[in-house]
Amino acid sequence: MLVPRPLHWLPLTAALFACCGPAVASQAVGDPAAYLEFESVPDGRCQILSEGGKLRVLHNRHASLTIDYRLLRVFPPTRPQGLVGGTIAAGAEPAKLGCTRVDGREQDWVLKRARYAPEE
Repeated sequence: MLVPRPLHWLPLTAALFACCGPAVASQAVGDPAAYLEFESVPDGRCQILSEGGKLRVLHNRHASLTIDYRLLRVFPPTRPQGLVGGTIAAGAEPAKLGCTRVDGREQDWVLKRARYAPEE
């Protein structure tokens, strides 16, 4: 027969909820990576750099929270070229990452980590 274990964490959870309120808890629900969206947009400089190139940007689609991110820049299929990190506020202009083609080679970015930025 299984004996239920005491839930020692329950009073702590209730205290945090009472202290911070439901608004803070509900804002941060969900994976921050789900709110980051890549887009390739036409750009004259990228087109000059390499025919067919577009500017790759990253949007934060969350309504109110800032997101910290870390990306891996790659030349497909698997040649990593470095890490890029930054912060995007909700409703801010998208972060410009770079051109999708460099010297005729494809370039892309892969999301490695995303988290909600601490509130200041």
